[in-house]
Amino acid sequence: AIKSSAPKNTSLSVSLSEPSDDEIRVRAYFISERRIQLALPGDSDRDWIEARRQLVEEAKRNAS
Repeated sequence: AIKSSAPKNTSLSVSLSEPSDDEIRVRAYFISERRIQLALPGDSDRDWIEARRQLVEEAKRNAS
């Protein structure tokens, strides 16, 4: 039998810290809605970055 030398659980650790585009999109939507309601400065790019940052942080907290 041929054994794989690839490390196991690699995709699991990546998926725990890297949210999907759909997850980021939904979070960014709510961030932008709040930003608009409160007349805060910013744009959709910053909303996306903040959404991704929040989701990565939440995944790290939940993993430990």
